[in-house]
Amino acid sequence: MAEVIANAGSIAILISILINVLINILGILPSIFITAANVIVFGIYGGFLVSWAGEIIGAVISLILYRWGIKTAAKLPTDQLKLSEFINNLPRLKQVYFLAVLRVAPFIPSGLINLLGAITSVSVVNFLIATAIGKIPSLALESAFSYNLLNLSNNYWNLVVTVIVALFLYLGIRKELLRLKARG
Repeated sequence: MAEVIANAGSIAILISILINVLINILGILPSIFITAANVIVFGIYGGFLVSWAGEIIGAVISLILYRWGIKTAAKLPTDQLKLSEFINNLPRLKQVYFLAVLRVAPFIPSGLINLLGAITSVSVVNFLIATAIGKIPSLALESAFSYNLLNLSNNYWNLVVTVIVALFLYLGIRKELLRLKARG
């Protein structure tokens, strides 16, 4: 994937973003592969920024397509789903916070969160805000993980620290989601 992006020349960023949109629409592939490719091609900081833009654009396009598919084509009654009802009953800012906390979790396919957003009444703007905020720490970890893995001989301890941070982040997110669910 990195070779395709690197050989794209002046449209490399656009190609990367389009791949990220496709990953988001498919919904089953974790974004770490495109993040790793972006880190290889654009460096750790540039790769992070390109991945972040691609994730946001891909998530919003996926949300719109998923909503259309669920409500128009499949005609599923999403208002009767327990999780959908829970999120829909949250105040607007708590909806954004809840989705942002889910987005923080690295290595989770974005499609799951996009689908969750699609079955709720969360506005596209609020979904975009939650995605933009939540993807910053997630992609920072993915970028660091990719960079350290690619440079393992020099960055062994950095990789260990990145994995430990990811573990603590996972535990913190799990605790926060349980707290949010308990409070309603």
